[in-house]
Amino acid sequence: MASPLFPMRPNSAPGFHETWDYWRPPGSSIVELGAVRGLDVALPAHFHDEDQLTFVLSGTRRFVIGDEVFEVAPGHGLHIPAGTPHGSLSEASEVVCINLYTPAGLHAARDLIASLARHWRRTGHIGWHDLTVLVDDHRCSAGSLAGPAGGHAESEPWEAVGQVARRAGMSREGFSRQFKRRHGMPPHAFWLLQRLNDARRLLRAGEPIAAVAAETGFADQSHLGRCFRRAFGVTPGRYRAG
Repeated sequence: MASPLFPMRPNSAPGFHETWDYWRPPGSSIVELGAVRGLDVALPAHFHDEDQLTFVLSGTRRFVIGDEVFEVAPGHGLHIPAGTPHGSLSEASEVVCINLYTPAGLHAARDLIASLARHWRRTGHIGWHDLTVLVDDHRCSAGSLAGPAGGHAESEPWEAVGQVARRAGMSREGFSRQFKRRHGMPPHAFWLLQRLNDARRLLRAGEPIAAVAAETGFADQSHLGRCFRRAFGVTPGRYRAG
């Protein structure tokens, strides 16, 4: 049975457990919800097209953003704006937390975290209904929407770095250094993650995994699977099933 602190995914199989679990609540402004539970919660640097809000229920979660480590204790949250490269570290004790992914700039993240904290302190748990209500209560006006932090590179994600550098009148090394300063990671890593975020969107829409791999420029379904799990902690099949 799930811990009282840990809201199990609706309709999930009894006793089922993976470190990461994703699903999409119908009729909500939330793009998707994620539940994280375990010790091996480390992920390499990656980014999302959506704003990410992580709220920790148990244990401590540490995120690496740029050169800084942000430690999030139980009852606290962290807002990671869309397009912001970030990674996470493994922990010595079990971590239980929830991730909310919402359209960039659509919600007042700081106020939402404060409301989640108050609810958690008052009730000792957070259910999925509570989450969707609180998220929708903190929706901003349409005029406050903002694009992803840092934006995307103008070139196609699978275009060779050397080609882009030549068009910009720069050496490959100079272009790569400038790109990393601006986007927080080298060009190849950034463009790979662009493709993986495109894959997330297509998988959420229910597209077949093989078709998603072909459309997003991966060699085959296995290639997509390896890259996807390394970046997001779950297989494309498990993610799509959400």
